[in-house]
Amino acid sequence: MANWDRRDPKAQAKVTDALLRTQLRDGVGPFSPFWRERLAALRVGAASIEKVADLRRIPAVGERDVCPDGDPRGAARLVLQADEAGFAAHTSGPDLRKALVRRVIGRTAYRRQVEAGVRPTTYHFGGQAMTFPIASTRADLDLVARAGNRAWQVLGLTRADVLVSAVPVAARLDHVALSYAALAAGAPALFPGDDLVTAAETLQMVPATVLAVRPDGAADLLADLASTGTALDGLRTVLLVGPADAEERAGVEEALAAGGADGARVLVLHGPADGRVLWAECSPGSGLHTYPDLDVVELVDPEIGEVAAPGAGGEVVVTQLGFRGSALLRWRTGDLVDAPISTGRCAGCGRTVPRVASDVRAGAFVQRMQLPQGRASADLRAIAGALAGRADLADWRVEVRPARRASLDELVVFIDPRGDETEAAVGAYRDVRAVSGIAPTQVVVVSAEELAGRAEADTAGVLDRVLSPRIAVRR
Repeated sequence: MANWDRRDPKAQAKVTDALLRTQLRDGVGPFSPFWRERLAALRVGAASIEKVADLRRIPAVGERDVCPDGDPRGAARLVLQADEAGFAAHTSGPDLRKALVRRVIGRTAYRRQVEAGVRPTTYHFGGQAMTFPIASTRADLDLVARAGNRAWQVLGLTRADVLVSAVPVAARLDHVALSYAALAAGAPALFPGDDLVTAAETLQMVPATVLAVRPDGAADLLADLASTGTALDGLRTVLLVGPADAEERAGVEEALAAGGADGARVLVLHGPADGRVLWAECSPGSGLHTYPDLDVVELVDPEIGEVAAPGAGGEVVVTQLGFRGSALLRWRTGDLVDAPISTGRCAGCGRTVPRVASDVRAGAFVQRMQLPQGRASADLRAIAGALAGRADLADWRVEVRPARRASLDELVVFIDPRGDETEAAVGAYRDVRAVSGIAPTQVVVVSAEELAGRAEADTAGVLDRVLSPRIAVRR
């Protein structure tokens, strides 16, 4: 998209709608086994999705919808599985003409062109309650690089900046997309990882102006680097690669000041772990700038998966545009924000792209639990969806809390039944176990007044984390 970041919102929406139609009709609809079956079950034709507003006809999905039995191999059904005939029938005119020219030149060149658009070759790992691979084709990597170059611009960086990354070197989005960003921007970059000694040695060798770190432990890493005698005064920008709260930002700023780099900016670079791109903020708290020609970003109510109320926050849902590997359509990322998506002109840089609040809570609804049978992850979104769909419940509540007599966790479901209490309790138990793979420790029948009392305890600070009016965690 020309001038991707400055277009009038109406012109921007027109381009996004056109790209969405192409994604559904020429990619997701015909070639993703999961989406082909799901759209058929919903009786929604891929060609019937004309604009972004039509996406609401498709319920938002997450990893448990794709892998209901908890087996991550089910995620392979998301991947677009096209062949040469599919490429010819559904690729864009310019790409098809390019392929035909190469076919005249030689079969090998033609095959490379086709495979670049249809054959997954690169993977990184995503997932919240489970880990599964996200596939990318060669053409997808070009989009990742394009997005990375844009993020570089939003951050106010240039090809003259030198990046040292202390982000763990792994097949995860934060490392993979960051490396493509530096490559596309033409900026020198080194990736020593999060080992203190290696990072210190690298910073002593090169005149780094940008240091990338994970927010958790970033302040400690900077303090440790300063204690080893590593000069930090050349840093102009510290990238917190991942969601960072106010306390983590403040800790990094204090560590920079102590290390002689008090003039360095502290900016967030983050993207949903299951996605392919990173969003950047132009100034602290300005919001994460998205790419309207590469993704459609929405917020949904995390309890029921419906579009969030106007002016409210919610769970970030992403629909990727132009990507031909794993098809993410109305994908529930597990990222939670308390503010709505900003759509006006950015006060910091003047860009008109949609912006997600910078203070994202990643994976907020997936709780790691210590159970008698071992470690497990509970997806509270899936549990909430199962309970919200039961007509025999007037109200309900989910709490994760420490067990009283052991160093274990327990999952407690409180229900206010409409009819028979036993049937409602048994049904809730079975549904929670089916959607999460974890059996509730208890299903407790309570009155509406008792549920209201537990919600009041949230506001009084009795529970450590309140994720929604009906979901809370105590640690």
